Amino acid sequence: MATNDILTQFVREALALGNSREDIQSALDDAGWSTREIAEAMEAFATTDFNPPVPKPRPQLTARDAFVYLVLFTALAFVATNLINLIHAVLDLILPDPGAEAWTDGRATDRARWSISILVIAAPVFVWMTLYTNRQIHEDAGHRRSLVRKWLTYLALFISALVFLGDAAFVIYSFLAGETTMRFLLKALTVACVSAAVFVFYLRDVEADADEQ
Repeated sequence: MATNDILTQFVREALALGNSREDIQSALDDAGWSTREIAEAMEAFATTDFNPPVPKPRPQLTARDAFVYLVLFTALAFVATNLINLIHAVLDLILPDPGAEAWTDGRATDRARWSISILVIAAPVFVWMTLYTNRQIHEDAGHRRSLVRKWLTYLALFISALVFLGDAAFVIYSFLAGETTMRFLLKALTVACVSAAVFVFYLRDVEADADEQ
């Protein structure tokens, strides 16, 4: 039996015998268990007077969840990156660089075509998968405890925050170097807006999870 299982089983039996949570925590602390280990074991059971102790639902990991959320977040990555690429390509066409070669316009047009092609496929997939997962969570709150969903949500938050901060730092660096142009600022603003939108969207998801716990 794993160490965590042994500790959880002890807490369950101690609660079933009528010991208070404070006494159990004190006994485990005296035995040398860490504060985190004690907290995790205690949090495994609801704070009710029902006997035997009522276990709390735990995060789950299934192959189905892995497939669903990997498809969802992959589609998100395609949508975000190609939306940025499309807007950048349009800016290159609207605000051309006078010093650039003539063939750069053709490259911008080709980038725009590719981005539109990918968005036509990825955007509906992202919207459909988002609606599907939201409906599943609404019908069964247990889906909200998916470990894959939690990990990928925090990964999306981390990447979007990293992109936003990197974009801001690059704008400041370019400004100090005297290299800022209207096209550059608009491109930087595009990256900032898309990354901030992703961050806010999934931050609300994380806050909704916290409210239900």
